[in-house]
Amino acid sequence: MQNILYISAFTVLQALLSTGIALVFGVAGAFFTANRSFFGKKFLLSLSSLPFCIPSLLIALGFVSFFGLSGTLNSFLKSVFSFSEPPLRFLYSFLGIIIAQGFYNFPLVMASVHDVWTTLPTEQQDAARLLGAGEVRIFRTVTIFELLPALASSCMLVFLYCFFSFMIILLFGGVGTSTLEVEIYKAARASLDFAQTFKLALCETALACLFVALYSKLEQKSSQNRGISFYKRIPDTKIRSFSEKILAFFVFAFILLFFIAPIFSIFYNGLSSSRELFTFSTFLHVFKMKGFFPSLRTTLLIAFASSLLSVFVAFVYSAFLRSFDSRGKNLLLKVLPLLPMCVSSVVTGVIIIYFVRKGNVFHLILAQVFLNWALAFRQIYASLSKLPEETIESARLLSANPLNLVFRIYLPSSVRSLLSAFGFCFAVSAGDTTLPLVLALPKFTTLSLFTYRLAGSYRFHEACASGMILGLLCAIVFAIGNKMKVRKAKGEIYGLF
Repeated sequence: MQNILYISAFTVLQALLSTGIALVFGVAGAFFTANRSFFGKKFLLSLSSLPFCIPSLLIALGFVSFFGLSGTLNSFLKSVFSFSEPPLRFLYSFLGIIIAQGFYNFPLVMASVHDVWTTLPTEQQDAARLLGAGEVRIFRTVTIFELLPALASSCMLVFLYCFFSFMIILLFGGVGTSTLEVEIYKAARASLDFAQTFKLALCETALACLFVALYSKLEQKSSQNRGISFYKRIPDTKIRSFSEKILAFFVFAFILLFFIAPIFSIFYNGLSSSRELFTFSTFLHVFKMKGFFPSLRTTLLIAFASSLLSVFVAFVYSAFLRSFDSRGKNLLLKVLPLLPMCVSSVVTGVIIIYFVRKGNVFHLILAQVFLNWALAFRQIYASLSKLPEETIESARLLSANPLNLVFRIYLPSSVRSLLSAFGFCFAVSAGDTTLPLVLALPKFTTLSLFTYRLAGSYRFHEACASGMILGLLCAIVFAIGNKMKVRKAKGEIYGLF
């Protein structure tokens, strides 16, 4: 029991500290993108979609290829300063975990806060400036309270992602740095101790339910307290004061070092080999590997099937909810889409193993649908909820068949959200390493598992090349779906939450 309490405390601690890093750099990035004009602003804003379409496995691979003992940065420092040993050794430690997770998720906070910040009323801030208040005091006494709902909502999501983090902890965690998610996996797969497994799973799920309930309250408050201004905001043409320039330098330098550099390191190592730089020979070698094309085909089939089913379930539930409980009076119907947020991929896989013993591809698809349909639901229902009640009532009066309402009103009005949700679910499914790893299906591999096994065999150039293909596949499908998304309100928190 004491061991479970220690692991639980460590899990919450690393999630809190990771969220703190994401909060600091997310708010700083949102300040500059929402209020200042500078070179690279559009590029920085475009980073906000990367956590959705880049699997955590690739982020871990990027950190290893850049900050690892034989990584790009250590190799550069050793050659320049003639170090006999790698000077940077923080990666495989608690510090490495929170840095990787914090910078991986900071774009989520930045996107949420940026979208709200650009729609805040400016009257109170202008009045404070007329009274002689400085920018720091205005932020501390006015702006922060207007941004608080969006901050709390986005940080709670980041906390949940870090709380359920598996791949980064599994790769970077050293002695005494294990979390509930990793311990559940070890107890189920290595020790076959299902009694300990379910104790850990129950503890993790109970904590997750507590935080999801808090998130639900904060999200509701966020939607009620979003300010909208009819005054057109005109951002400053440049970063003004010396203190802002210093802040911008440190913020952008840390983002460049701990977020952009690891991602580009994947491309650098993927386009390199042990003998030469900027070559496609590594890709050709990966293509010739026996398991590559079967894993690519399996990834496409499973991602397509699970995404299609997730969107179908989400649309059916959204249509049902819009028709019979549009005001959210039924607590059970309102809570049901939040339940998948309380259960992790590892716990889902362990439950399948316990009851089925020997899982198959069908179980994998069903597990992904269970975990992903709620993500699709939040996009689809947001579209349906904007339909005027008069339109729905008119459709009911003009047709006795309820399916006409679905096919002639609900479906056409949400088609863009359906495509966007499909792209998001496809990216999540294709990049999923955890469920296939936990289920350990015989004679089965996906592109994410293929990449993970290459990295585990210390074939980093091949792993980076395979990771590039996986990342580009996820990013392209996600980008196509995201282009279809209709953003009618700038204050929406990125359409996913």
